[in-house]
Amino acid sequence: MKTNELILKVAGEEFAKYGYDAVSMNDLVKKLDINKATIYYHFKDKKSLYHEIIKNAMEESNSNMRAIFMGNKDPEILFRSYVNAIILTIKENPNIVPIALREIANFGANIDESLIPYIEEELNYLKMIMEKLNLKDEYKDMNLFTIFSFIQGSINTFYSIQMSELPIGGQDDLKQNSEKTLNYISEFISNIILDAIVKK
Repeated sequence: MKTNELILKVAGEEFAKYGYDAVSMNDLVKKLDINKATIYYHFKDKKSLYHEIIKNAMEESNSNMRAIFMGNKDPEILFRSYVNAIILTIKENPNIVPIALREIANFGANIDESLIPYIEEELNYLKMIMEKLNLKDEYKDMNLFTIFSFIQGSINTFYSIQMSELPIGGQDDLKQNSEKTLNYISEFISNIILDAIVKK
């Protein structure tokens, strides 16, 4: 693994576990067992390192979204694929869930507008899908952020509960099983939303 990739991996784990404010560059130096100059050679400061972790995950998410629009698909299949693209991003970057939840709780205190284009791209894909779906009348003018927030919030919250070591979320085969939890919530979210908003 290249040095910058190792720094991103370890920093992602630390930010996910402790949060942005609780992790210092000195902490990362100790954890990585490298000198501070090496980190600063690859990343200007802590904030740029943190942004790189989030940006990488968002770029992957956008890439996963782009892939679902190759070829003509039924809009309900597209919707399921959209949810699955989010799930795939989490499978590839599990640290992004606690990082995202911390940012939501802090009203985005540690991120800036440079990440907005990635969110906008994801919203655009959702908008294209929603325009193709045969929506019930009461949902035709629904705010896009409502459905976007419902999808993201449900996935992140359910995943966090299931991955927690606390005895919550059930002691079934989903508990602390990332793959099964993500597959379950993907199917569940898709079914719930499509049943609720699409005309049959």
